[in-house]
Amino acid sequence: MREMMRKFLIPFVFLFSLTTSAFSVSAETTSTSTLDEIRQYIRDYYVDVVNENVLNGSTPQEIVQHLDKYSTYMTAQEYQQFLDSINMDFVGIGITFNMDTAGIKVTSVLKGGPAERSGLRVGDVITEVDGQSLAGKTSEQAVALITGQQGTTAHLKVLRATTNETLTLDVTREKINWPNVEFSRLAGNIGYIRLYSFDSGSVNEIAQAIDSLSGVKGWIFDLRDNPGGYVDAAQQILGFFPNVTKAFQVRDRSNVPEVYDAVAQSVKMNGPIDMLVNSSSASASEMVAAAVKDQKAAVLYGQRTFGKGSMQQIFQLTDGSVLKLTVARFFSPNGTAIHEVGVKPDVWTTVNKELYAAHRDLLLKQYRAYQSLGKLRNVPTNKQFTMKFSRKLAISDTSKLGIKLYELGGQEVPVTVQVSKGMQLVMKPKNLLKKGTSYLLVIPPTVKSKDGVLMKKGAYVEFSVAK
Repeated sequence: MREMMRKFLIPFVFLFSLTTSAFSVSAETTSTSTLDEIRQYIRDYYVDVVNENVLNGSTPQEIVQHLDKYSTYMTAQEYQQFLDSINMDFVGIGITFNMDTAGIKVTSVLKGGPAERSGLRVGDVITEVDGQSLAGKTSEQAVALITGQQGTTAHLKVLRATTNETLTLDVTREKINWPNVEFSRLAGNIGYIRLYSFDSGSVNEIAQAIDSLSGVKGWIFDLRDNPGGYVDAAQQILGFFPNVTKAFQVRDRSNVPEVYDAVAQSVKMNGPIDMLVNSSSASASEMVAAAVKDQKAAVLYGQRTFGKGSMQQIFQLTDGSVLKLTVARFFSPNGTAIHEVGVKPDVWTTVNKELYAAHRDLLLKQYRAYQSLGKLRNVPTNKQFTMKFSRKLAISDTSKLGIKLYELGGQEVPVTVQVSKGMQLVMKPKNLLKKGTSYLLVIPPTVKSKDGVLMKKGAYVEFSVAK
């Protein structure tokens, strides 16, 4: 098993769009020797024992259709395109998706990409492509239909659940340059890293992000909508989390557990870490989420993950084609099941509020000694705040007070501060606040009265802006 692990990968459950031919091979083009190879690999390595009647199929498709949905047969060209999709190098329309009973459901849309420009949105269900229904299709078949040559047009029929509309959209296929790792320094000096795929370059990119964000007071590691990738990338990425030594547990058809180690890294995300997950976090994402949860290395925010806890191995056949076969199921290091169960978050949030909640909690950890002045809702975009004191204030330079306004999930917002009537501080954002966004206003204990009395403790107020 450990020798085989070098070849393991956890394939995308939510495939990125990539150029491919139709995923089908006729019986005439598949040799008897290739079929015999497929049958033997299934006998030797498939995670469950298969009835011999299943293996009597006359084509690879007839055989694999009786296995689990993650076992597939690919031509050499299709396999290369599959690898390109993991490594984010493909031609397509710029979406990720998962399967839906009516077709494919869009889970993310590339900003500025062809799908976004054509009006496609997250949550849309693509039901037809060029007049062909996607209902009941496999993910490979859906990819084959939705992609094509660069510059060609995909004619999509789309169901928009939010408005109960059926739309027709034309999307031009393009070379997609989807970033795999994004990072930034959020308000309050919080490091944010988002990983879109566990590909061959993920580890180096994350190491560079950690170096670039040195000195932060906490971390948010975002695995929302991440469909998976390579097992060894997951093992190495777990090495960035302090005190994580175990990566996952694997069980093949013998059901005997083997525990695999995380790969230690020279740089770490020191300080408190929050991890974001959702129902589209799958496979390697769930592996990482389960490992950090078991070892209390991060707090999980979001919703229950997808529940894809199986591993596939690639078997190269003599004619150049490939059999991708489920050979094992993985569990958390402590043995908690993931397959068809998912990973539960520690902090449940509503959809699209994961980042707000995690950022808020990390900020409040910095201000745990401060006094809460409560929460305000539906404030106007031009809101100003007034804080009254019981004594005359002695303030010559309000910029030295250190008053901060943080956009939750975003950056610090500049504010103007003025003394009014000798006993009030008036704080006003320099720009209009964003509709539907949450904020945190922080007043440090730096205010002093004219008779020399210093503010006893800092204070903060949470508020949200009307939509």
